[in-house]
Amino acid sequence: MQVNYHKFFSANLGQDFELKAYGTAGKPVMVFPTSCGRFFDYAERGMIEAMADFIDRGDIMVFTVDGRDWESWYKPVRDKWMAIRHAHYEACVTEEAVPFIAKTYNINEKFLATGNSMGAFHAANFFLKFPRCFDSAVCLSGIYTLKTELNGYADDGVFFNEPLSYMPGLMDKIILSKLRDGYAVITHGRGAWEIFNDQAREFAAVLKDKNITCWYDPWGEQWPHDWQTWQAQIKKYLAQFKAGVIFRDGVLKLTGPDRRISTL
Repeated sequence: MQVNYHKFFSANLGQDFELKAYGTAGKPVMVFPTSCGRFFDYAERGMIEAMADFIDRGDIMVFTVDGRDWESWYKPVRDKWMAIRHAHYEACVTEEAVPFIAKTYNINEKFLATGNSMGAFHAANFFLKFPRCFDSAVCLSGIYTLKTELNGYADDGVFFNEPLSYMPGLMDKIILSKLRDGYAVITHGRGAWEIFNDQAREFAAVLKDKNITCWYDPWGEQWPHDWQTWQAQIKKYLAQFKAGVIFRDGVLKLTGPDRRISTL
């Protein structure tokens, strides 16, 4: 497997930004790290190994990007700067990382967003807020509101970064039309440490209410909120994406050589 490391200076963050690329061809997949995680965690926790067959066949190309949770949602002081700093991160990803990847690897295709736990929160938000860059999402054991993480702190910036807050009131026909071209998987286990499952069920229900195609797929009690669960889950969904998933009145292939290609 070809692996490349990249670092560039982000004007939006005012800092260097790091990422790794795995593979040479296929559907571009952008991975967001868990809470306060780094771009290298995904590989170190066995997720790239779990995806290796799909990468080696050229079904997907994976890009693990850095996070900035420690400067936003998990910084010590709860204030408006959390959402402001997160907006810097969003701009870095969509205005700098996506064009950098597209130019470096000759990609003109929208990304699939994925992540585990807090990474799923980010994957959901990037899929919903930036349909110009992302056309699908796989959200594993995610949280979809920040109320618990922020100990009840709330402001407008928090509201517009919580899918369970901003999505129910979304009525813009143009935005909804774009999101209805997308596809999302919402999944979790029912084992140890899976304490946000009610949020996942509610989030899936909101997406379905907005006619956004969503596969809500809870796993059993033997599957905890942990890496071995996410390794098994990502294998299942990548295999299904290549075979095809039910979409509207037909079958949609999201990865592999016969996949749908939505251009950036």
